[in-house]
Amino acid sequence: MIKKRYILLLLIVLMVVFGSVIAYTKPVLPFIQLPGEVWPGTEGLLPQFLFNGTGITNTFASTLLAWLVILLLIVLVRGRSRTADEVPTGFYNFFEMIIEGAYNFAQNIAGPKVKEFFPYFMSFILIILLSNWMGLIPGYDSIGLWENKPHFVGLEAAREFEAERIAAGESFTEEEVHHVEEEAAAALDAANEWGLRDGLFLIRNSNAVEGAPIETDSHGRAVGRNIEAADWTIVPFFRPASTDLNMTLAFALIAMVMVQYYGFKHLGFGYLNKFFPFLEKGWGQKVAKDPIKAIDPAVGLLELVSEISKIISFSFRLLGNMFAGMVLLFVMAYILSVANLAFFGLELFVGVIQAIVFGLLTLIFMSSATEGHHAEEEHH
Repeated sequence: MIKKRYILLLLIVLMVVFGSVIAYTKPVLPFIQLPGEVWPGTEGLLPQFLFNGTGITNTFASTLLAWLVILLLIVLVRGRSRTADEVPTGFYNFFEMIIEGAYNFAQNIAGPKVKEFFPYFMSFILIILLSNWMGLIPGYDSIGLWENKPHFVGLEAAREFEAERIAAGESFTEEEVHHVEEEAAAALDAANEWGLRDGLFLIRNSNAVEGAPIETDSHGRAVGRNIEAADWTIVPFFRPASTDLNMTLAFALIAMVMVQYYGFKHLGFGYLNKFFPFLEKGWGQKVAKDPIKAIDPAVGLLELVSEISKIISFSFRLLGNMFAGMVLLFVMAYILSVANLAFFGLELFVGVIQAIVFGLLTLIFMSSATEGHHAEEEHH
């Protein structure tokens, strides 16, 4: 135990020295952006109607990787479940305990309908949890490809210009197309010429307080300690999928579509009475007996708006928490890398909580959608 303790202390000291003292081993402050970064060189490889020709993003790659791990987990666990062992051991025993505990928890909320809802509840938890935790693997979101920043900015400007012209119903002239091609070729030539030789130096010198004086080399290129001075950045191969709105929005849409599906499945078209109470048979007589029910259409409209707003809250709750956590780890690693020992534990906990909250809210919404308006009134 004593030897292990000294080894741990030595590793912490080395982390402080190499992460905060020695300049050339300090973590690099990355080029942080909200959308998923496109792998350089993959523009136009994927179908235009799916990815708008932008290329493969690192968040899309992370989603595929997470699903591959889930499928591998299914194969391993399913294979073990067919053995003749009466008492399971090892990882299968741990996984079975987790699934059984989650099922009992879901049964307390959904009751006998848990068999219908549990696959969605557990699937959301597993895929979101795995996506969140994979981002904590060292090197997961810091190893990647070089990208020339001016070229990246030029591509973004060209896309915006093209979108504006198309939206206005205008077409490009041959001269304009030729000019855009020349600009792109010049940017790529510069990237190929200076990338391998000066990329590391320019990137490392981008780790500085914005506004510091800018230095230039013999070729007139900026190399000063200024964030905007670097010509190159690193696009990670992977980035936590839940830090991309496309992924969180897709899960939110799936969750809420299934909520409406189960509402219609269990209540039929009577499910619409929740939003449009005047469609209910005999609603006029109920209003005559109890005039307060005249406000039910307004309440139903609020319920309808609430159903739509759940998609927004689902999406941005998960996105905001995970993206903020990623930025926090980057910034703390740049300021004092050893501090991330504490923040890694925090993000580990946040990843679990966000996965459970998403699955739990989906389960609650599915359960409440099948109860019906009359059941709520009788309950009250």
